[in-house]
Amino acid sequence: MGFENIKTRIRKVTFYLEFILALFIIAAVVIGMVDLIRYLVLILATNPIDTYELFQKFLGHVLLMVVGVELVIMLVYHSPSSVIEVLLYAVARKLLIGNAGMTDFAMGILAIAAIFAIRKFLFVEDLSFSTTKGYGFVATTSVKAINELLNIELPESSSLTIGGYISSYARSEGIPLYKGAELEISKVKIKILKIKKGVLQKIAINID
Repeated sequence: MGFENIKTRIRKVTFYLEFILALFIIAAVVIGMVDLIRYLVLILATNPIDTYELFQKFLGHVLLMVVGVELVIMLVYHSPSSVIEVLLYAVARKLLIGNAGMTDFAMGILAIAAIFAIRKFLFVEDLSFSTTKGYGFVATTSVKAINELLNIELPESSSLTIGGYISSYARSEGIPLYKGAELEISKVKIKILKIKKGVLQKIAINID
């Protein structure tokens, strides 16, 4: 058994393990929704003056389940933007529910600002977007994530990102890359939507 085959099998095993973990988290979130109904009943039965602490716990429970849902998305899609979303909701929950002092609160605000700055300047937009030319992706999307999302079989060993893989493939085949260029790899049609100074930024994949 070759080294590449071992790596492929390990990737498949880790994918299935992450999928199982995602199912457990989904099950926990669904079960946790029952507690939300109980919280609502308690809030209705409690004197309005005394509901502050109870409502705070209710919000904490809701936001914790939101973090759980975002974790599922992160495990399934393995995208940098999903990690950003998890961090954002986790910090927001800490700020809204935790009993932090002014210093901790200010640090939390700075953390959220830093997360938004990372999202704005390091990720131009979501990793995927709709396009009339097929399924659109920014070039930083991993080949593995695209394969899993579109159920295709682009080689995953050549490069981590789709942009890097396309660039490597084009160099090896002597294919020039420019906006509007079209190429076919492993029976997958790819079109360059945006390229800047020779660096791919957006591509479209047509699997029809």
